[in-house]
Amino acid sequence: MADLELRKLRKKLRQIETLEHLPRELVPSEVAKVAQKHELRRLVEELLSRTVDEEPQEEHVETSGDCRAASISQPDPDIQPSLQPATASKRKKHKATSQARTALPDETPRSAGRLTDSASASLHPDPYPLQNSQFLVHSLEGHSDLVTCVLIHDTYIISGSWDTSVRVWDVHSQSEVRTLCGHTEGITCLVMVYVDGTKLRSDLLPIGEHVVCSGSSDSSIKVWSLTSGQPLLSIYTFSEVSAITHVPDTKLLISGSDGGKVDVWDLETQENLHSERAHDEKVSALQIHSGLLYSGSLDGSLKIWRVVPSSGALSLQHSCDPLALSLRGLYGLCATTDQLYVATQGSCIKAINWKRDNLTRLSNHNSSSGFVDALAITPDNLLIATGFNIDQGHGYLNIRNVKSGEYLCTVSCSDVSRLLCLAVSCTSDGLCQWVTGGRELLLWEELPRGGALDSSAVRVQFCKDFLRPAPDSDSDHDEEEEDLWEAETEAEPSDMQAEPGIWQRCVLM
Repeated sequence: MADLELRKLRKKLRQIETLEHLPRELVPSEVAKVAQKHELRRLVEELLSRTVDEEPQEEHVETSGDCRAASISQPDPDIQPSLQPATASKRKKHKATSQARTALPDETPRSAGRLTDSASASLHPDPYPLQNSQFLVHSLEGHSDLVTCVLIHDTYIISGSWDTSVRVWDVHSQSEVRTLCGHTEGITCLVMVYVDGTKLRSDLLPIGEHVVCSGSSDSSIKVWSLTSGQPLLSIYTFSEVSAITHVPDTKLLISGSDGGKVDVWDLETQENLHSERAHDEKVSALQIHSGLLYSGSLDGSLKIWRVVPSSGALSLQHSCDPLALSLRGLYGLCATTDQLYVATQGSCIKAINWKRDNLTRLSNHNSSSGFVDALAITPDNLLIATGFNIDQGHGYLNIRNVKSGEYLCTVSCSDVSRLLCLAVSCTSDGLCQWVTGGRELLLWEELPRGGALDSSAVRVQFCKDFLRPAPDSDSDHDEEEEDLWEAETEAEPSDMQAEPGIWQRCVLM
């Protein structure tokens, strides 16, 4: 009965999280549900704390995707990590060091075992990217609502928000450079436009300008100069813009709409060159890779198009119809030469060979409930995926090998909320610079490798539970439809009695 009760509590927490991120005011009944969040988390922790009475000394861990299998010894619960507690830099003062103990995202009680550095090393006998790396986490304050999209370009961070503004930040000082105002509703998407004088001749887009495009729920696309902060042009799209991308070295801008249409626009003339009813529901993701356009929708449909640069016409190459049910809730995608990685706001990452309509699930949570909201591929071929710990209410970043999908490590901060969007880059020294958005706009800045431990930094950790196979289920979105908020009879004491189980914990100190 404890397992059933735990599953029910997590469903409610998931539904609350969805309510809190709706782009509208909540009605009184929804506000009442959200108000139960802290009590529900207390009940989850109470249930989980009863599952650690019996723990085996050894277990066999199978791998997810192409990860290696390993026989893992359970660390002694009394062993303390060698690292000191860390805080994120430039965070609010009330988030003190004593409160900054950071749990890696396995939904487990505080009394469970901890993974030590030596145990982590035994899983990775060979060095792996980011091993022993440290990150400073900077909070960039300025937006008054959820940050929905982010970019990194040169020394700039560009962010869009439901507060209707696009803001430009300096990476080095983490300060706001300028605010781009002109939209009348929330910003939904951003894309950089690289102006090539041999491809695009326009008085509106001077050569050498740093140009960014923003899409909004106000049914418009605006093109901005990052140098001056001025709008260069505006395109009325007739429907809410939900996704946007630019075809490199051309004047073509492609947008997706809330109603499922994909439109191709001419940046010189601002004309619509092609309009395609590509999906039945909102176009949630667009990406150009190797001359192909990938479009994804909340309805689970994923399509691959060839773009004709001279005319802007779209030619359908493939539609992943057999995968539509598994991809329901598609929210973001990353294309590589061999496959696609897809975020469906479910508990795992979907790796797809689209030519064969073959799907593999990669573990991103240690329970059947959670969110994968954003994915990105770094210049040195690491796949970064956001995750969210439903039980404790904090976000984290999982790092994988982009070719094999193998889990490598995790960066986590206990006071970080859900991460809705992600952009990645590298410095000239090869150090990582990542930006995430959600309730906060955060810059994750890797410190030079091999240096002394920084007390204000968080350190990359390894959590062996992410080697487990992902649940072979697509129940996340079915659960959203269940009515869990009807009046319930009080459970008998025996209903709350937990059965013995295995719960492990990795803790970042």
